[in-house]
Amino acid sequence: MAAVAPGAADAKAWAREHLSGFFMCPLTPFDTDYHLDEAGLRDNLEAFIEMGCDGLVVGGFFAEAWNMTLDEWRRYHEVVAETVAGRLPLFTILVESSAYQAQEKLRLVEQLGYSGAEIMNPSVQLRTDEEIYDFFAFLTASTGLAVVLYRTPVSGKVYGHDVVRRLAELPNVVGVKNGTVSWNDTLSLRRLVGDALVVSEPNERLWVYDRALFGGRVLFGELSLLLYGKRRDELTRYTALASAGQLDEAVTVAAGLDPVRSVYEEVLISRIVQTGSYVGAMPYLKAWFELVGLRAGPVRPPVRASVTAAERADLERRLSEAGVL
Repeated sequence: MAAVAPGAADAKAWAREHLSGFFMCPLTPFDTDYHLDEAGLRDNLEAFIEMGCDGLVVGGFFAEAWNMTLDEWRRYHEVVAETVAGRLPLFTILVESSAYQAQEKLRLVEQLGYSGAEIMNPSVQLRTDEEIYDFFAFLTASTGLAVVLYRTPVSGKVYGHDVVRRLAELPNVVGVKNGTVSWNDTLSLRRLVGDALVVSEPNERLWVYDRALFGGRVLFGELSLLLYGKRRDELTRYTALASAGQLDEAVTVAAGLDPVRSVYEEVLISRIVQTGSYVGAMPYLKAWFELVGLRAGPVRPPVRASVTAAERADLERRLSEAGVL
């Protein structure tokens, strides 16, 4: 079965076989009292499987897991594991500054049958290259999970390629989600460590070329398959064409999705780049989730960001014009 922790000795071979396609990163539905909507979460998970997700990457910024108690975090991961029941590989996301809290969470999800963890370097205290290397070495030594590095300015420190090269030598470090918003940076990393790690450029606009020409294997920790609604089939179709070497046909299909990408980039990517945070995008993404028939609910306080009725109506209009709804 693909959806279990591979063990450190086999992690890289597991990743070469299974870390491919669409590993999507879903939002978490909450009820009007800001509690986890377990029924809504289960409904969403069934929908994600039906959509054709190849894996799920849960519990990070999109999931509002940074704003959960430890008990809530644990219950959320239990519900995900119970519902998916081994049908897809599951990754958690860790954004912890405490190596010991991260270690505890890794033990929990490994017991629940998760395959891996995407891990961000600490946002406080451990800032030098040596300290960041030691943080990951400490964590990976204590788990059989496959580990994907999350390299992003949101952490406050984008560590260099040399650190990635050193981390690639650890047996259960299998990949890197390169969230630097630079495809050149991703390609440079792939040239450096592509034999050892699966390097993901998490930008769907680039995916057709990345898949066909530059060794891209996976859209990891991204949302496109979940959000594209009625145009989802075009996304999977051009991916299949690109994978088969039919680049001209793939590009033609992919170009037709530009109206959807324009909304996606305004709602999400531009806000992350401008603010260094996911918070400003979350209300719009939750509205988008609901418009395509998924459960979302409100963003949890103390986040103030919200969508007015007029903004939601405008989003609905734009998505309708783009063919998503």
